[in-house]
Amino acid sequence: MKQNESSITSLISAFSRAYHSQHDFPIIYDDFVAKKLISKKEVSDISKNMIQGIQFFNSEIAEAIHNKPEKILKWITQVQLSPTPLARAAYCEQVLSNEIKLGVNQYVILGAGLDTFCFRHPELKNHLEIYEVDYPTTQEFKKKRLTQANFVIPNNLHFNGCH
Repeated sequence: MKQNESSITSLISAFSRAYHSQHDFPIIYDDFVAKKLISKKEVSDISKNMIQGIQFFNSEIAEAIHNKPEKILKWITQVQLSPTPLARAAYCEQVLSNEIKLGVNQYVILGAGLDTFCFRHPELKNHLEIYEVDYPTTQEFKKKRLTQANFVIPNNLHFNGCH
């Protein structure tokens, strides 16, 4: 990551979650908020870069569907980009749900990027303190995106920088 720049990983991760929520079935992790934090230009640019990079991922697939950009994007997101992060997020949130029932009252998200847990679960605002840890520039970027998307940062969401 370059100094004083937000992480591109945070954008690509949000793109992946948003794409899955909008285009995949079954949905294993519905991040219906992520799409609100990414601009149309960023979605277009990330999509274009993924489509153009198909050779890197699989030359046989690239050959078979070279003139079908939507199929290429779907393949890349479903096979290369999304499976592990989506499964990890779904698992973590399921474990957290169980722990909340047992009385946990804090949740720490390391490398939070454009995580949307707090905004997808406003019902927890009086029961769970959420601490997002990331680089200060990424956190400022996220705060800016939240403001642009008309989200209000709730009192139970805390940003903690790392260096």
